[in-house]
Amino acid sequence: MGPAARRARRAAAILGCGLLAVLAARPARAFTPDTAGAGGAFGTPFPDAGAAAAPGTLTPPDYRYQTFLPLVEGGLPVPGFTIMPTLGLQEEFNDNIFQTEQNRRWDLITVLTPGIALAANTPRLDLTLQYNPSFEYYARTTSENTISQQLAGVASLVVVPRSIFIDARAYASVEPINGGFIGAGGQGAALGGYGYATGTGGFARQTTTQVFGESITPRITHTFGTLGTANLGLTLANTSISATYAGGSGEQNSADLLGSFQSGPVLGRVQNTVSVEAYRATGTTTLGNARRDTVQDQVGYALSRQLQVFVALGYEDISYGGTTAPPVHDMTWQVGFTATPGPHSNLTFSYGHSYGTDGFNVAGSYALTSRTTATISYSRQITTYLQQVAAAVGAAGVNANGVLVNPITGQPIAVGNAALVVENSVSLTTTLEATLTTLLNRDTLALNLSRTDSTPLSAGGFSQADTIGTFSWTRALSTRANLSTNVSYGVTQVPGLTGNSTLFSLAAQFGYALTSRASLSASYQFFRRNSSVAGFSIYDNIVLVGVTERF
Repeated sequence: MGPAARRARRAAAILGCGLLAVLAARPARAFTPDTAGAGGAFGTPFPDAGAAAAPGTLTPPDYRYQTFLPLVEGGLPVPGFTIMPTLGLQEEFNDNIFQTEQNRRWDLITVLTPGIALAANTPRLDLTLQYNPSFEYYARTTSENTISQQLAGVASLVVVPRSIFIDARAYASVEPINGGFIGAGGQGAALGGYGYATGTGGFARQTTTQVFGESITPRITHTFGTLGTANLGLTLANTSISATYAGGSGEQNSADLLGSFQSGPVLGRVQNTVSVEAYRATGTTTLGNARRDTVQDQVGYALSRQLQVFVALGYEDISYGGTTAPPVHDMTWQVGFTATPGPHSNLTFSYGHSYGTDGFNVAGSYALTSRTTATISYSRQITTYLQQVAAAVGAAGVNANGVLVNPITGQPIAVGNAALVVENSVSLTTTLEATLTTLLNRDTLALNLSRTDSTPLSAGGFSQADTIGTFSWTRALSTRANLSTNVSYGVTQVPGLTGNSTLFSLAAQFGYALTSRASLSASYQFFRRNSSVAGFSIYDNIVLVGVTERF
């Protein structure tokens, strides 16, 4: 068994066997969608998820279990534990397997995907995990035969109610190295999305990297009456990539200790929050000996029940040993506000000085109607590719089909940015993302706009930027059949490397549940990239048909 397989098996064991063994004797409970905002492992769901539908219509699916695959009637987790082996067989036609502008080569690819799905729904444990390694066989180009690891899992364990918790995450996927991909097929082997059980998702083996991420977070919380609430958590994470654009691999082990104390009602309208962080990471190349120490004191004042203003003052110490990235030893400050106009709407805006520069941060979600939600986020940070993977995995929820999703919108999230090049360097990265989602009885409509800018801080890095718009529409044709479409357009700028590119992707997928355990799927994707760099412009067509059996 190779290192990749051992790492995937270890991650699955962290999420599955250990937690299941601890709680196997616990009584089961009926699952109830969380409409009060507690969220469990999944965060705040859609306001009226699970609401009764009019006779003859489909019940709107819960955001936490939204998917681009067929929705199975009554698809929420069964109380207790579920262990389900799966087997998928797909046939793929790709008319440009090497993604080349000239000398295009087509092939038929047979993909065999055994797997295991674990689910737990008990008073103390929420767990969803899917592990699906894909074995790919090329009819004409056997040198491309490969095995791709695919894993997605989220678990939350209540050790002591209201006091001690353990969260765990695991992820494995194949991502393109050279960037320049968007749309439903742009995330490689994202479980459950386009490319489900297709291993490298149509990318040439030589231009992909195997990505792994796993973390476990024990955390403690305690409320001291009206004085306030203390929180303490330690996240232990491991992330790795098998290849980068410049060659070589990368691995990072990190420990992130977070502590805070937030005052309670004793101060009336005033709320004081003191937070500290101690982050350490060791790894290869530019990832060695990273550290981040921060302390901050934030004082807020409630002008009303719906509006709080705040100021914050702190200090940060950030460095990446073994690189040319300059360290940051600096005071930090912020001014801003938090607005909560409704039980399912909130917005936090702040402007200040952090990471050695001035800028603002935004995070918010607003329920425009009972079915339409708008979300926005803007953030900036000094980070590396593997740190971004760890952060994305740590914040993700997962739906019933194993797709990593944003726990608020239910839309699939990208652990890596397939539009940009995978590099082993330290960068100052800013990310803007806005999403508008409408959930109807039979349809899910989503519009997403994103912008990423990455400025290198260490030698060997390069500037990158992308702007991408994506519209997706999923239609439940019946309780057995589901149709989804996805169209994306974007531009990327990578000066001196892949140049300026325009990207277009169009994809459609149809799924049909033959029985409660067997399903058919068929999909098509067209992708086009026009680049200012000779040889980087391509187009390809991918057709996929398959069957999946759950035992």
